[in-house]
Amino acid sequence: MKKALYILGLLMPFAVMGQDNYTLKFMPQLQQSQWFCPTNQPDAAVSIGLPGLSGASFYIYNSGFTYHDVFKSPNDSQKSVNMGAIFNQLKPINYVTAGISVPLFSINVAKENYSFGFSINDKADFQFSYPDNTFKLLWYGNGYYLGQNLQVGNFGLNASWYREFALHAAVTSGNWTFGASPKLLFGMTNINTVQSSLVVNTNPNDFYKVTATANMNIQMSGIADSTDNNKGGYFNTTANALGYVFNPGNPGFAIDLGAKYAFDEHLNVGGGINNLGFISWRSNIHNYTVDNASFVFDGLHAENYLQGDTTSLISTTLHDSIKNIIKFNKNSDHYMTYTPYDIYLMGNYDLRNNWFGLELSARRFNGFFLYSATACYQLRLGKYFSGVLTYTVRNYAPFNIGGGIVLRALGMQFFAVTDNWYAAVVPLDSKNANLNFGMNLAFGNRKKTNNPKDRLDFEPQAQ
Repeated sequence: MKKALYILGLLMPFAVMGQDNYTLKFMPQLQQSQWFCPTNQPDAAVSIGLPGLSGASFYIYNSGFTYHDVFKSPNDSQKSVNMGAIFNQLKPINYVTAGISVPLFSINVAKENYSFGFSINDKADFQFSYPDNTFKLLWYGNGYYLGQNLQVGNFGLNASWYREFALHAAVTSGNWTFGASPKLLFGMTNINTVQSSLVVNTNPNDFYKVTATANMNIQMSGIADSTDNNKGGYFNTTANALGYVFNPGNPGFAIDLGAKYAFDEHLNVGGGINNLGFISWRSNIHNYTVDNASFVFDGLHAENYLQGDTTSLISTTLHDSIKNIIKFNKNSDHYMTYTPYDIYLMGNYDLRNNWFGLELSARRFNGFFLYSATACYQLRLGKYFSGVLTYTVRNYAPFNIGGGIVLRALGMQFFAVTDNWYAAVVPLDSKNANLNFGMNLAFGNRKKTNNPKDRLDFEPQAQ
């Protein structure tokens, strides 16, 4: 079973390469920052993002371990599994969250005291919680836990792929700025565990005799089962594929809300909530339940699942074994999932070309909150260049130095932003990685000024 653990350790933290960004909230010159802080108002009078040009964003966070914590390379020809590193870092419950966002189109129009925008994004969110007992059982075997009741199946999983149509509005009135981004969501794929419990007990007189008790409720939409596959699946024809990708049958709604108060021209504080919403899953439903089912089996024998020296599971054998052990009840009932939301408070102190900021945030995750704190420094050189440096502390990932750059020239605005520069380049060494990059078409300026101090030395002076 050690080879099975090798595979699980490889796939679990990196199953999916977003709404999980901290540095971008401190960069209001970008229209994309409105998607994370709705009170932000871009610098450009008109910003346009086009497919393929506006780049993409991704994030991944694993509270347990990094890839290189697990897999060590004594030389170039082999890897070894460092089990001590895994067990030292795992908590009773551990978390993996990941996501990717691909902009399809966006536009924003801004004036002195308001901005309005529209965006279309394809998004995938992945949230997974897992117990340390699962790894220990796979590594030590059930003989290590003779006579004990061991909870190995309390997993939490909510993974979705959906399309988001969003409006963005921010309005300044007096010392206050209010922002809102209502969103229509259309789901394509989801898997969600409402309940997942598997308790195993190994008979001390014969460790191959294992009694297991299961309670499970797994909901799925847009994931083909054997009946669908026998009919050719969801992509067997162009019409079916288009119907899947542009499926209106799983509607949802979400909203971002924020408010900011400026004490004077330098100091402001604000806060908000992002991505508060739901998706109603109604098409291509396959739900599976097990209610307090108890059964006895002879243990998991590695030779039945691993062939030769390979690390590949014999999927048909494993599938048939699980199917014979656990008798699932199937239904096609509609269900609802909630989008992962975050709450934040932030403050900024602006000295025209130098900007200092602080942020505290909490993100809802499978019944828990994950917390973070970010400190920011930004240097702005007119409208042409901005550089940002941030430091973020997260649960189980306390050291994250990030930042961003924005370069505007010839009607274009280039940007790259991350909360962890090292992880953006070498993600296998980090528990926390994200990256936002791309280009906007940018025209004009939201704020009009004749103050020479706001111009770079090489900017042409008005005659």
